[in-house]
Amino acid sequence: MFKSLITTLRFATLHDLTFTPRRFAGHSKWQNIRHIKGAKDAARSALFTRLSRQIKVAIQEGGSSDVKKNLQLENIIEQCRRANMPLATIQSVIKSCESDKSNSKPHLFEIKGPGGCIILCEVFTSNLHALRQNISTLLRKNKGKYSDGGAMHMFEQKGIIETELDSEKPVEGVLEAATDHAIEAGAEDVKITDPEQKLQFVCGATSLKKVVAALEDFNYKISSASVEFIPYKLQELNDDDLKLCANLYEKLEAMPEVVRLSDNIA
Repeated sequence: MFKSLITTLRFATLHDLTFTPRRFAGHSKWQNIRHIKGAKDAARSALFTRLSRQIKVAIQEGGSSDVKKNLQLENIIEQCRRANMPLATIQSVIKSCESDKSNSKPHLFEIKGPGGCIILCEVFTSNLHALRQNISTLLRKNKGKYSDGGAMHMFEQKGIIETELDSEKPVEGVLEAATDHAIEAGAEDVKITDPEQKLQFVCGATSLKKVVAALEDFNYKISSASVEFIPYKLQELNDDDLKLCANLYEKLEAMPEVVRLSDNIA
């Protein structure tokens, strides 16, 4: 009876999500472009720089450098651990935040990019005006501009968990088992990403830690777990606009103040 109930829940809950327009996994020309570029940018120094920025934001927003009092910081440090970031590096970043007198704060820019796409640009800076001017210059060169507002309502925050895929087992069997595990763990959706070929579980933003723990109990090897902005609706772009977006992303990600970028590109 329990097995029957699980099967019913799987098709009633997760099967319906398969047809939603929200992008939970990379499966498009844009995601392939981002994956290729990401492979080039995956050098340890670049990855650790991004994680260091997120630590600073977590401490600023959470109001504490103590992981026991700051859930956001705890989540970021867990990401650092999975990325094999040295403990000494993590401690150094936290210590620098405690002694930082620059009064840097997190901000979010809503950008209307090439082809009408929306990009959310999270930054951490002590000079918002200067940074806004610098980004404005990049936008003018790439058919972009600041949004008039309301772009945040086009996204929702979700917990995104990626696990290694057992390549020795049939895909159908892996996905069926993962679907059962997703239900029991409290996740909302699971699928296999392309081109990374990983299992991606989606859950509520506040449920991330609980779902990660449950998946680890099922012996999944977690490669990443974070809260991300997920678009409700995707924007199709032509090849020229995709190239402009790739260039804009490259320039923005090279800026030391930029923490993270999210978009609604199909």
